[in-house]
Amino acid sequence: MVSGQVRRTVRIRDGRTSTKTLRGGGPDGDAEKFAVLDRVGRLQLPDDHLRRYGRRHRVRLTADDDHIGVRPDA
Repeated sequence: MVSGQVRRTVRIRDGRTSTKTLRGGGPDGDAEKFAVLDRVGRLQLPDDHLRRYGRRHRVRLTADDDHIGVRPDA
């Protein structure tokens, strides 16, 4: 209930900031969830993404023109 009343929510997982949710000030309460890169570039993928795509150990990263891709290691 409280998280719906604030503009920013931070989630901590394994002692590190993992995601931030930012809410707009509009009446529709739009919210956007962001993964957080720490100071050395580590990224924690959200649990729901890991479960959905069955990722647990390692992934391949691709450097595309406008984004970084996360792919299965196989």
